[in-house]
Amino acid sequence: MNADDSSDSMDDLKELMDIYAKEEKKEEAQKAVSTYIEVPMEKVLFGDKQKFLSNLAKSVGHKYQPEDEEKAKKPVTKRQAAWTDSDDDDLEVGEVKKATKHTGPLNHLKKDKSYKEYLTQRYERTMAQPKWAEPKEKRQKGVDSTDSSSSDDEQLLKTVGFIDHKAKSRELRPKILYFKKVKDLNRATYSELTVSGVQFHPTSTAALVSGQNGMASLYKVDGQKNEKLHTIRFPKFPIYCTRITPCGTKAFFGSSRPLYCVYDLLEAKATYLKIHKDVKSFNRFEISPCGKYIAVCGAFGHIHIYTTDTNELLHTYKQEGQVRALSWTADSNHVICCGITSQVNILSIRQRIVEHSFTDEGCINGQTIELSPNQRLLATGSSEGVVNIYDYEKVWKSSVPTPEKSFMNLRTSVTGLKFNHSSELLAMCSIDVMNSLKLAHFPSSTVYANFPTQNHDSIGYVRGIAFSPNSGFLACSTKGRKAPLFRLKHFKNY
Repeated sequence: MNADDSSDSMDDLKELMDIYAKEEKKEEAQKAVSTYIEVPMEKVLFGDKQKFLSNLAKSVGHKYQPEDEEKAKKPVTKRQAAWTDSDDDDLEVGEVKKATKHTGPLNHLKKDKSYKEYLTQRYERTMAQPKWAEPKEKRQKGVDSTDSSSSDDEQLLKTVGFIDHKAKSRELRPKILYFKKVKDLNRATYSELTVSGVQFHPTSTAALVSGQNGMASLYKVDGQKNEKLHTIRFPKFPIYCTRITPCGTKAFFGSSRPLYCVYDLLEAKATYLKIHKDVKSFNRFEISPCGKYIAVCGAFGHIHIYTTDTNELLHTYKQEGQVRALSWTADSNHVICCGITSQVNILSIRQRIVEHSFTDEGCINGQTIELSPNQRLLATGSSEGVVNIYDYEKVWKSSVPTPEKSFMNLRTSVTGLKFNHSSELLAMCSIDVMNSLKLAHFPSSTVYANFPTQNHDSIGYVRGIAFSPNSGFLACSTKGRKAPLFRLKHFKNY
């Protein structure tokens, strides 16, 4: 190759490099133009957004806070109803609420108001809005207020020491009890003539009502129909005491005769069992929480302990005076009993001795006794109508303990005491006076003044009380053929 050819090739290479350089400059210029075009117009005119808002706030004498902008950007979310009925919006109060002899004139109601709105306001006024229905932010803010509102109760608990306090979203109110008297528990038959006992089934929505005529019926508990499920007839066997085992498979019936009946609820089979010859009747007994033992009130101050499986007499205790009532501890290791004297005895099942005794203050003749499910409160009732509340732990430390509280709302002999499952309520009754039924609240130690109200039908002469497993219902056994039933609205479950 000669010199001329090499020089020509070098010139061609330089021309190509110039062309590539020009094209790269064009691309960079286009990118710069596109970058300039993509800048928002508001930023070109007013500058940076936060800087502009900050200057604007300063001009009116305020300080700009970026958090306010973030809160404003959050959308307001409203919970959607899972199901709606268009007819509810058209229904008015005047179409539903009618004046009767019980309600009187309804001049205080707006007849043209939406019935749906009326029910919503009434529910929120009485029950308050549940926590799960509140927005998340409101629930978080409500934590501090809950802690501050419960400070007074915690101070009271430090001096009284009744129950273990835990912060709850909705606590049982101490002054007003919201309840409703529903249909009688045995309204389907009224076959018991004289109701001697009421027991709720521990695992299903059913209750057993027994009578002194030897009839016992199982009812479905709903407060509206209370349909009869099954009826048991015991010929020549008047029933005075009825208990269902904690497992819910068997029911024990006691009578004035020296024998008792075990009824298998699954197989619908009755078995009559004889007892020791020294035991003349089986009309007062209690089954232990473990379901293995039966404590029976015998004659001349004897307390007999039997096994539920083999009907074997394990041991017999002796106390001064006739035995009136028994109560088991939760561990089934002790039996607390009271009699016609002022002495209360605590029996040890393992050691088979009277482990501790104390004098019930102000009591002449003891009638009934009950230990709360949380094992903190011990209630005693006397023939004078006085109900004493003791701290169970302090009872063991003294032979003459001082009651934490004494209720004197009953003027006649106390025949029934019963705590609810949470130990917040104590039901007290007396069979000597009509409608003699009271409910006490803990830890405030106050009696509800509005229970039972005079507007309701007569309850009768109350013999005993029973709470459903979750305290949703309260039933009574009476001298008559009715078993009144109440719905306690605070407790949502059966």
